Amino acid sequence: MDAGIETMKSLLMEFLPGDMNLETRIKGVHLVRREKAYQPKPLLYDPELIIVAQGRKKVSLGEHTYTYDAQNYFVLTVPLPVICEAFIKPGEPLLGIAIKLDPQVIAEILSEMRCPPPMGQQVGHGLYQASLPTDIIDACIRLLKALKSESESLVLGPMCVREILFKVITGERGDVLKELAFSNRNQYQISRVVSMIHERYAQPLDMQTLAKEAGMSISAFHSNFRTLTNCSPLQYIKTVRLHRAKELIQQNGEKAYEAASLVGYQSVSQFSREYKRCFGVSPAKDRQVEERLGVGKTNMATAI
Repeated sequence: MDAGIETMKSLLMEFLPGDMNLETRIKGVHLVRREKAYQPKPLLYDPELIIVAQGRKKVSLGEHTYTYDAQNYFVLTVPLPVICEAFIKPGEPLLGIAIKLDPQVIAEILSEMRCPPPMGQQVGHGLYQASLPTDIIDACIRLLKALKSESESLVLGPMCVREILFKVITGERGDVLKELAFSNRNQYQISRVVSMIHERYAQPLDMQTLAKEAGMSISAFHSNFRTLTNCSPLQYIKTVRLHRAKELIQQNGEKAYEAASLVGYQSVSQFSREYKRCFGVSPAKDRQVEERLGVGKTNMATAI
């Protein structure tokens, strides 16, 4: 395994000369390099598989804590607001691969496997870590080598991605992805509502509307939603709005009242209070810091 990880590190360093996110030719595949460690802070993650060759991150969701590093990969099946801490040594940047999880692609793999859907209806947590085996490392190496050629990226790249996903599905805790694809109706319904929240976060959303969308009673919806995301539906909506507002402030230079309105807040003072509670700094202060540092556009949802 050590030799494989060293090969991954060398290939990632070729593609990533500095601190950056690199969107590759292969749809849904990003390469990431991070130079600096940071203390725990709130981040909003997209559904993805994360494989790291160097560095370590700790992710907390409520009372649950997960670690991903060169020994463990990390899976998120729905967008989730978490607390993240990065452990990066000087001269040893965090290097990794992020693969977006598309339920349709996972369902296609399961169909080709002739895999019967699990019978359970119990909703589980939307994220987990698992030991990184040699066969996934080998597939990652082939994926990175394919990226050196445009033609190989287009032809072999998607095949490497499917191989990696196949290994994850058939590996430790792979049933979570099976449920995401087509088996667990409750989890599927909650995942649909989560996606709807990310599309309509600026619009008025109430428990009755969300529960109806999920096809559940309000009490059943609230319970299943909390199990999957570890927070209530209304808290989740608030967190999504605050993270989107932070993007608008940092990327577009929006003022607090503009960002508040764009993400669905009626009260600027309430927005400012909740923003500071979430990020530890007021929207105005955050905007001043970004202007002074000249920070460019970043992807807030990229997990690594």
